[in-house]
Amino acid sequence: MLWLVIEFNIVISTFCFYLAWRIWKLKQILLQVEQSLILIQNCTDNILKKSPNFIQLRKYRANKIRELYRQLELQIKQVQQVMAMFWQIRTIWYRLGRIWR
Repeated sequence: MLWLVIEFNIVISTFCFYLAWRIWKLKQILLQVEQSLILIQNCTDNILKKSPNFIQLRKYRANKIRELYRQLELQIKQVQQVMAMFWQIRTIWYRLGRIWR
């Protein structure tokens, strides 16, 4: 009977040791996860702190590009008008040349 109690205590203590070992391993894994999450949080905080200035700069540059595009469109229209005027002058010159011949 005494051997049965000793064997049962050994089984219980072995199970408790195994359970403690598994809990310790889980604790190690959770600490690694925590460190990874802290690192990720720090990185995202650094990125998000810089993003308002980055977005503002990109907005400014986009507005500048739009302004330059509008100026180019105006210049293109002016060049088209000049070309149309030269075309009209050439057409009139050609017709006058035919009449005078």
